[in-house]
Amino acid sequence: MAGLPRHSFHRPTRPLTYELANHAKAYLEGKQYNGGFAFLNALLTSGTSISTPDQSYASFLPPAPYLALASTLIVYPHTTTKAKSADVVKGADAALRYLRSVHNTVDPTNEILRSAFSFPDDPSRRRAAGQRVFGYSPPPDGRDETERLTGVVTKSQSLWLRAKDFWHIVGWAFNCSVAYKKRWNRWKLWLDVMMDFLEADWEERVELSQREGADAEKIFTDSILWHFVKTIEPSARANRRAMVGAILAMGDPHSRKLYPEIWKNETVEFKHEEEGDKVGKIDIENGDFGDYENLDEDEIMGDAPVLTSGRQSKSPASPSLNGKDDLVTHNLEHAVDRLGGMDAIVLRQRLLAMLARVAQAIPAYFTRLGDLFDHITEAFLEKPTIIMGLLLSTSQMPADAQLGLKSNLLLPLVSGELPDYTRMEPLPFHLEIYFLPARGTTHSYAANAKISLVVEQMFMHFANAKLLDVTDHLRNSLEAGIEARKQAYGRARAKKRDVREEEQAKVILHESTERLLGMLEVLEIAAGQQPRPRAVDERFPSFSSAISSAISLSSPEGSSVDEEDILDL
Repeated sequence: MAGLPRHSFHRPTRPLTYELANHAKAYLEGKQYNGGFAFLNALLTSGTSISTPDQSYASFLPPAPYLALASTLIVYPHTTTKAKSADVVKGADAALRYLRSVHNTVDPTNEILRSAFSFPDDPSRRRAAGQRVFGYSPPPDGRDETERLTGVVTKSQSLWLRAKDFWHIVGWAFNCSVAYKKRWNRWKLWLDVMMDFLEADWEERVELSQREGADAEKIFTDSILWHFVKTIEPSARANRRAMVGAILAMGDPHSRKLYPEIWKNETVEFKHEEEGDKVGKIDIENGDFGDYENLDEDEIMGDAPVLTSGRQSKSPASPSLNGKDDLVTHNLEHAVDRLGGMDAIVLRQRLLAMLARVAQAIPAYFTRLGDLFDHITEAFLEKPTIIMGLLLSTSQMPADAQLGLKSNLLLPLVSGELPDYTRMEPLPFHLEIYFLPARGTTHSYAANAKISLVVEQMFMHFANAKLLDVTDHLRNSLEAGIEARKQAYGRARAKKRDVREEEQAKVILHESTERLLGMLEVLEIAAGQQPRPRAVDERFPSFSSAISSAISLSSPEGSSVDEEDILDL
């Protein structure tokens, strides 16, 4: 056992001594962020190698304002995309490393973390940001001065004061993932580490809530996530819709209006003066400040060094995001890019999954899971077919929640009535009765393709859980639905953008049909049955023939192939 790695565990914490706090404070207030957070990190992690669950050495954890500063520096323009030197960026990176160490070392339910990652309860407190330090309350032991940090990055330019709420940050970050890639390179780091804290905190509270006599509601409503959720009144449908809208923001003009930049001119870049360029004439008496008149007061007076040469370069959004064809996609690769890339997709799904967990745990404070699904369904169905399919296939919700969401997605699309799956879980026989035969209420290719994609995901769910009996009834239901959806002939009098969507959805419907038949054939082969022959579109190879070829190539003569081998293929 000595050679096995030890399980990670959270260490107890203690506050910094006066001397240590003063030392860290001198670093941070002097903008020596790299050295300051390296010092704090050493205090946090010292003793890790000799700590055990039975004898754990306490870590030094600074006051909340120090952690709030670290989280701001990760994305603050003047320490990242507007930094004047590589050393300045190293300070932002050191802040990120420190927060990751905090996440790995400190109990995620620690009150200091919730205090550090919080917004003022009273919006009017933002107006006084220049006169006070957010997150500060005088400690009882007289360590007042070491709790305070001065400087615009801890006051008026603090992320926790600049942003309206957590969802403003989320929406703007995902807008950047599509429209402002340089900013996204920093925002994705912030979102990732923040999600680590949120998820760890929530999972710890799930365990606490399961203990005998635990007050589950209080445990969950004390979480960092719930404090983020309640920054806007969560019982209002419009606000819940705004949360989902922020998670699915795609950099279009509407999203950029709803979730604007956090810092003024955040996406403006500075480029060095080219030879022969001159800084504009400055005449202070007549109010002419040359090239400096466009700079923030905070940039001139506080955080950023005054430029002696240089010009502002606006980083515009991609032209494709400014017209009516915002959501037109050409292929799967383009769809991934329209959602900000795979990093953005993963983070979007983590956030949606966390909202689902809140609805499951404390519906009385938030909303029922079914109501949340209504908001997500509304947002998903507004997307082009290929983007909706991508969001479906990358979901990170718990399995039961995923199945409920997919059932909910069908409600506005299919003809006929479905059971209320917000009150009951879909069962395998429901797949044959309700889902596989489903067809659209219209002859739109997009509607029928979306139905096919949802049904495909549900089929995969039950197949992976080994809950499907391979019978003639299963095949008949699947083929009946395929034939019903094939009756689609597209939308008449569609706009040019809709025509392109319909053309793409027609191809997606065909591809989804092929995958459904292919998955059924895999199950039939695994069950020792002979799949029925089917017509093959020359544009797409037969899935069953591909499986047969793979089996013959991968299996030695005379050997048997079990179901898991086939599914792996």
